[in-house]
Amino acid sequence: MLEPLDRWETLRKLKELQERIAELAYRLTGEEPAAWTPRVDLLEDEEHYVLLVDLPGVRPEDLELLEEGSRITLAGVRHPLPGTYLLEERPMGTFRRTLDLPGPIEEGTAQAVLRQGVLEVRFRKKNGASLPLGQ
Repeated sequence: MLEPLDRWETLRKLKELQERIAELAYRLTGEEPAAWTPRVDLLEDEEHYVLLVDLPGVRPEDLELLEEGSRITLAGVRHPLPGTYLLEERPMGTFRRTLDLPGPIEEGTAQAVLRQGVLEVRFRKKNGASLPLGQ
């Protein structure tokens, strides 16, 4: 079993390794690494795909939603609150999440609402063209 000081040292080394990996990823892609990834649920009904995203403390003006075919990218930032954190378990900083919806959507029909830290985005499914049946 590790002694308490060894645990802290192990956690410090893991954090350093995480930072080095993020720096290498930035050098390779040129894209700032996300500090965290929000949790999501994806549901569907007959007419819509519904994306629910947990975004505690994120303001609507700090969100960006991009549709590319059936690929959806959500990005934004959660800012720290004023004051000194005595305990910090909720993530802060930038985030980015890309999802592929299971089918095509009607472009430009997304409707988003942010309520009590949960973002709900509804995408209207694209109706497929019916094929004529041969006789």
